[in-house]
Amino acid sequence: MGMSRQVELCLLLLVACSLWLVAAFPAGADMVPMRDFIQLRNGMHEAEVLYRIGAPDYESLSTDYYHNVLRKVWHYLPARDRTNTWITEITFDHAGVVQSLRRTRARK
Repeated sequence: MGMSRQVELCLLLLVACSLWLVAAFPAGADMVPMRDFIQLRNGMHEAEVLYRIGAPDYESLSTDYYHNVLRKVWHYLPARDRTNTWITEITFDHAGVVQSLRRTRARK
């Protein structure tokens, strides 16, 4: 009985610590540095973009009536506390191939 109680307490502590880490360090892609942005090209596949710059902060989808993906846009947003920041948008077609790359300065 005593060992089982210790295991329960350890698991509870582990869950509490992991929840604290998730809240303290939110996952965010942050802005894409220019040295990485210039390596992106039209015609690249999603997997290659993921490999080069990582997962996006936000993804928007355009679908048809049957929920088939027609277009996908990945958004990479800067952290709030940064200066000289840029928003990167990468548009993919239905096959996951880059159709356009856009980089705009974030407003303050």
